[in-house]
Amino acid sequence: MSKDPLIIAFDTSCDDTSVAVLRGRRVLSSVVSSQVEIHAQWGGVVPDIARREHEKNIPLVYEEALRKAKVSIEDVEYVACTYGPGLAIDLEVGLKFAQDLAIKYKKPFVPVNHMEGHLLSGLLLNSNGNGLVRSNVESLFPALGLLISGKHTELIYVEKIGKYVKLGETLDDAVGEAFDKVGRMLNFGYPGGPTLTEFAKKGKRGKITFTIPMKHSNDLNFSYSGVKTAALYKTKELREEYERDSEWVYDFCRGFLDMIIESLVIKLTKAIEKYPEVKGLFVGGGVFNSEEILRKVGQVARKNGFKYVYPEKEFRGDNAGMVGIAAYYAILNKKVLETPSKILSIDREPRLSL
Repeated sequence: MSKDPLIIAFDTSCDDTSVAVLRGRRVLSSVVSSQVEIHAQWGGVVPDIARREHEKNIPLVYEEALRKAKVSIEDVEYVACTYGPGLAIDLEVGLKFAQDLAIKYKKPFVPVNHMEGHLLSGLLLNSNGNGLVRSNVESLFPALGLLISGKHTELIYVEKIGKYVKLGETLDDAVGEAFDKVGRMLNFGYPGGPTLTEFAKKGKRGKITFTIPMKHSNDLNFSYSGVKTAALYKTKELREEYERDSEWVYDFCRGFLDMIIESLVIKLTKAIEKYPEVKGLFVGGGVFNSEEILRKVGQVARKNGFKYVYPEKEFRGDNAGMVGIAAYYAILNKKVLETPSKILSIDREPRLSL
C-alpha cells in the first residue's frame, strides 16, 4: 500500500458516541459525545437510554469528525466500526450507521473487535505523525497485553498483530466494575473509579488493607467480586466506629487502590516469567486513566526491559480512534468486506472475545 488509507471509524459499544478519521495510524480527528452525566442519576449505564442518545448523536458526531479532519465522505477509503463486545442495543446503532454508510458510498467495510482496539491504542499517532511508537512496530512482538476497562480485565499473549491468545481474564467482576461498585458504597456517584483513585492520593498506605484476590492461584485469571464484598463489610465497620466518612475514606481508598495494583502486578509478573521471549507490553482501557495504575504497570515493564506501549489519555476510554488503528492493521492484512451482502452479514456480538 503506497499511501496510508483514509479511514472513518465508529464506536457505540457503551455510553459514548465516538467517530474518528485516521490517515493510516495518524488521527486526523476524534470526536466523542459522552453520556456520563445522563447516566449518573441512575448510578450506571442504562442501555436503552444510551441507545436513544446514540441515535440522536451519531449523525452530528459523524459530521463533526469529517469537518475537523477537513475531509469529505467521498475522500474516505474505508469505513470501520466496533461490532463487539459491548451492550447489544448500543452496538447496533453504530454498526447500522456504518454499514449503511459503506454501502451507500461503495466503501469497503472493516468490522473491529473493541478489545483489539484497546490493545492497539498505544500505536496511534497524532495528526503530525508523533507518538510513542513511530516506527519498527514489528520489533515489539511477541508481546503481552493487559486490558482493563469497565467490563474487562484480560491478559493477552500477542504473537503479532491479529494473532492473540487470551492467557487470563476476570472470573467475575472486572477492575472497572469493582471501582464503580465500591465508589457507590462511598457515595461517590457514577462513575466512582476516578474519585476513588483521586482520594487515594490523600490516604496513608497500610492503614486500611485488603486481601489480594487470586494471589496464590497458579493461573493468570483475576477475580474482584470478593473484594467488593470485603469493602462492603469494611465500610459498615468503619461507619459504626467513626462519626464521619471523612475520618477514614482517604485511607480506605489508598488501601483499595494498592490492592488492585498489587493484584495486577502479581499476574503480570507471573505471565512474564512464563513467557520470557516477550519484548513489549501493550496496555489499554479506561482504568488506565489512573496515572498511578499506568505508572506502576509501567515499572514492571521497564524492570524487565520491555517497550511499554500505552495510549494517550484521550484514547484510554472508549473511543473511535482505537477502532481506526485496529481497522488499519486489518486493511493491511486484507481483512475487509466489499459487497453489500458481506457487509450486512456482520451482526453485533455483545460477548465477542479476543
